[in-house]
Amino acid sequence: MKTKTRIVVGVALLLILTGAVILFTPLGKSDKLKNEVSVSQTSAKFSLIDVNNASIRELEKLPGVGPSKARAIVEYRKKNGAFKKIQDLLKVSGIGKVTLKKFSNMITGFSVSSQPSKNADLVDINKASVNEFEQLPSIGPTKAKEIVEYRDLHGPFSNVEELLEVKGIGPKTLEKIKTLVKAGKS
Repeated sequence: MKTKTRIVVGVALLLILTGAVILFTPLGKSDKLKNEVSVSQTSAKFSLIDVNNASIRELEKLPGVGPSKARAIVEYRKKNGAFKKIQDLLKVSGIGKVTLKKFSNMITGFSVSSQPSKNADLVDINKASVNEFEQLPSIGPTKAKEIVEYRDLHGPFSNVEELLEVKGIGPKTLEKIKTLVKAGKS
């Protein structure tokens, strides 16, 4: 064989081998692996953040809360004591109603006094407006409207547990708000 022919055959074999390697190597395997890793990382179970005990780093995980707002929450808590109700967070510099709504269903830990609450401080579920319901933890505009519509349709609530009959109110939500509401006589 001539040298030219050997070179052509060698290049052809090299191209064929390269093509075979490319053809039989699973494409995107590393991308698939990356996706599986990122899915498993984002699928991690999120637990509620105790606003009265969380560190700055933990508070930064809340939507709309960066390092400065997280620091402000911790500093306010140190200076003024534990947050007793969700609305107390509005007193923190940088936390407004919009920001609070973003993370209100992700926080817990509001201190409940060992003494019975004064009924005057509780939200009366038989008289409260949509806006008053929205101030409760885990109650947004839709759930607040549902509560008022249910009350208008079915009459006053006889007890707080009857809120479970309202669309969108489950045991977890009731647990968060039951110490903040009462079913007063209409």
